[in-house]
Amino acid sequence: MSFAIPAATSITSLFVTKTDYYTKKDTGEVMATVQALSPIPAGAQGNAKGYEVTEYRADASVLDQVDLTQGPVSVKFESQIRPVTDRFGRTTNTQVLTKVIVDQQQRQAAPQGGKPASQPSDAAKA
Repeated sequence: MSFAIPAATSITSLFVTKTDYYTKKDTGEVMATVQALSPIPAGAQGNAKGYEVTEYRADASVLDQVDLTQGPVSVKFESQIRPVTDRFGRTTNTQVLTKVIVDQQQRQAAPQGGKPASQPSDAAKA
């Protein structure tokens, strides 16, 4: 009997404020992170209200697809739960952002964003 076990993936929408990466000296592995604003759940931290900065691990290829040149941006990611070992040798199952999902609306809006604003017609000036 043969069957395939699908990877446990999910879709996560984040308001991204920062991306970062570093290279481990001993292995040469690139470690990437994405920081985003997340609402604080009611009752999670006493009387805290508002938003907090949350950091996510990410595949290095994800960073190339996040454009922060115009400021923070809302991005939709596909993520997976993976075993991750921290610097102290502890292994935990951690959510890792694996790729950026581009919606159909974003694809259509992207080419229009590069065009300059239309100038008023000559008839409107008269």
